Amino acid sequence: MGVLLTPGFLEAEAALVLEVARLLGWERFTLARGRTALEGSAGAVWTPRYTFAARPELNVLVIPGGSQMSKLGRDAEHQDWLSEVWDGLRAVFAGANGVLFLWEAGQVSGQVAAHPIAEEALARTALERSREPYRWQGKVCTTRGYLALAGALLDWAGFAEEARAHLGLGS
Repeated sequence: MGVLLTPGFLEAEAALVLEVARLLGWERFTLARGRTALEGSAGAVWTPRYTFAARPELNVLVIPGGSQMSKLGRDAEHQDWLSEVWDGLRAVFAGANGVLFLWEAGQVSGQVAAHPIAEEALARTALERSREPYRWQGKVCTTRGYLALAGALLDWAGFAEEARAHLGLGS
């Protein structure tokens, strides 16, 4: 499972999904366009383990929310990389406003789940915000982020309700 780090990414989402993947026994790693350290939205600095060009096989992608999601979705290097890996992905999970990245990259349409922080940005698109904690479109799962992101990942992995409750993620 790869977690995409972007400038201003939501550290809480990235850390939470990495911990869920660890508990599930999955291989997990962070990746970004380059190897330089990235500052998250809360000020923590993370250095990605891999770059777009030098990374292991990727079959699950998590896109935490962040401050520049629309802009990065329009970025040619991000779009080229996403196109390169898209067919090999089994699932793509978008955090709080990660759906904006996927929208700009042409990978979602219609009704999507997103955190209320994305409401204003979504109003400038043809997307409609669902009130569900997460919503699937093919292999793409848009979420309200944070605990909904972790819950969607656990549900996709086939985790029982009891296990989710044990982890404090609710139902």
